Formats: sequence, C-alpha cells, structure tokens
Amino acid sequence: MSSNCPLRLFTLECDDKTKKIIPHVRYIAPDNVLQELYRILKCELVTCTQIEVSGKLFDVWSDDEALLKANPIPNLYIADELIIFGSVALAKSDEEGKVEGLNHAEIHLLWDFALNQFPKLLNFLGVKRR
Repeated sequence: MSSNCPLRLFTLECDDKTKKIIPHVRYIAPDNVLQELYRILKCELVTCTQIEVSGKLFDVWSDDEALLKANPIPNLYIADELIIFGSVALAKSDEEGKVEGLNHAEIHLLWDFALNQFPKLLNFLGVKRR
C-alpha cells in the first residue's frame, strides 16, 4: 500500500449531546495518524487495546481519560473487565506496530462484532446498576 493512500478506520463515535453512538468509516492520512485520532476521538491522550475478532487481531483506539470526564458514555463491551467509554476507532497494525487501514470485509466484521457486543454492554450495565 502506498504511503499516500488514506487509511480506512471503523469508528463508533459518541455524540455528547444526544448520548448516541454513531458508526462511521473514516479515512485518515497515514503520516498523521496520532493527530487524526485525537481529532476523531475528541481527546488529547489515546490508548490502544488489541482485541481478537473471528481470529483476527484489531486495535481499539480510545480516549485514555474518558472515565475522568463528566457522564462518560459506555461504548464497547469487550469483557466484564474491559468496557470502553467514549468514542473508539478500530484499525489494525503490522508487525512493527504501524497502523494499517481496514478492508471492506474487516469493516463489516467489526460492525457485526459491535452489534453483537451491544446487548452484552446493556446487560452488564443493568447488572451493575442494581
């Protein structure tokens, strides 16, 4: 892939006003990944968590300080020990840790994953509130 080609990411972005999570496909410049992630995630510090979905590894980028903000929005359930709050961007990386874009099939795989995890998130939050 040419270094000039934009990288395709899948995002689940939180709307602070409506408290809704909105999926997007975003394209970012490969030479400015960190700044683009700050802009998309609306934050100043990111963290990356690697997850496995259907045997493939993906990176989940999120706001490292999301839980320090007023009324953080739970977004993505990975496990009972790992709930991600705030907007997230999903991509993959090569062996050296360089961010790579997603292909069409991977976007669909991650969309299905997010949809399947949403009931688990609601259940987990419901149990915690009791």
